[in-house]
Amino acid sequence: MLVRTRRIGLPTVDPISAVHHDMEQLFGRLVNGSSTNGSSSQGWHAPVTAWNDADKVHVEMEVPGVKREDLEVTVHNGVLRIVGQRKVPEGERNYWTNERQFGQFDRSMTLPEDIDADSIEAELTDGVLHLTLNRKPEAQPKRITVK
Repeated sequence: MLVRTRRIGLPTVDPISAVHHDMEQLFGRLVNGSSTNGSSSQGWHAPVTAWNDADKVHVEMEVPGVKREDLEVTVHNGVLRIVGQRKVPEGERNYWTNERQFGQFDRSMTLPEDIDADSIEAELTDGVLHLTLNRKPEAQPKRITVK
C-alpha cells in the first residue's frame, strides 16, 4: 500500500492503493477464508530451500519472529515435518499497513532413503532454521584401495 506524507507529517493513503488493498482482502476471504492483512487464522507459508553436498542434505526455512519453543521438527516414515507458529504481537494496534502474516505453518517433505534420521541436527539463527541431515554411512561412497 502506498503511503504519502503531507507537509505537516501526517500520513495519507493513496485512494487507489486503499481500494487495491481492500480488494486483496476481500479476494483472500473469498478464496481461502482468510484476509491478507496478517491476522489470518489459516497460518502462513514459511519459505524453504534444500540442497545437498557429498555427505549431507541441508534444509533452511525462513521463520523470522518464531521462537525456538514454537517450533517442532519431526521425522516419521521418511517424512520431515516442520510445524511452528508466529504469534500475533500483544496489545491493540491500529495498522496503517501490515504485510506480515501470523499463525501456524506446517511444512512436510519426503526425505531421500539414505538419510540417517537419528543424526539430524537443527539450529535456529537470525530467523533461519537450518537442518543438517546426514546420509547413512553405508550410503557413502567407499574407496577401494588398489593393490
